[in-house]
Amino acid sequence: MLNQALACSLGQFSQPENRPVTNYHPNIWGDRFLSYTPEDKVTLAGKEKQLEDLKGEIRMKLKKTTGNTCQQLKFIDAVQRLGLAYHFEIEIEQVLQHIHNSYLNGDDMEGDIYNVALHYGYSL
Repeated sequence: MLNQALACSLGQFSQPENRPVTNYHPNIWGDRFLSYTPEDKVTLAGKEKQLEDLKGEIRMKLKKTTGNTCQQLKFIDAVQRLGLAYHFEIEIEQVLQHIHNSYLNGDDMEGDIYNVALHYGYSL
């Protein structure tokens, strides 16, 4: 029974037509992504250590409270625009709290419109 159904279903299909062959332009990437080999554990561990070292440098720059308020806000803005702020949420919150407290204590900041806009954007 199964053989008859298989024979009937195969008989319904006609021979494939000869379709024209298209010549696509070669890919500019070549086969780089087709022949991917994962990195070994030593190289991966080295890259992870380098990543943690770079994160540490950013944390140190964020924790420096002796710097100029406008420079701190510009640095935080750059970190957020790069999409890295989720790594440094605690440090950014501490810096913004320090800036807010210094502003409430009467310390004035530079008055150009860019710096005022940065300060306004981060003081909620």
